[in-house]
Amino acid sequence: MDKYIKLLEEFAGSKISADEFERRFLQLFKSDDNLQPGREFQILDKLFADVDAYCSDPDLIEDPRFDIGEVQLRVSARETLDKLVKLTTVLTSEK
Repeated sequence: MDKYIKLLEEFAGSKISADEFERRFLQLFKSDDNLQPGREFQILDKLFADVDAYCSDPDLIEDPRFDIGEVQLRVSARETLDKLVKLTTVLTSEK
């Protein structure tokens, strides 16, 4: 989860653009052979859906129910980051 948390921190902290985040997240998520079904996957899969719905050009957003812009993507990324940090803390304390 460390790679995801680091990427989410960069995006939530505005260190990288939404387009850069989209590219790097999709690359990481699609190539992650260690990702197992469970809570971590559910959290990241929700973000995957939001990244998939992201549209960098607000003029191209046809239906706000299905397409999201940068602001909504950043909100989703922050929520995902919070969930992953909490989950990682719980899993670490159980060891």
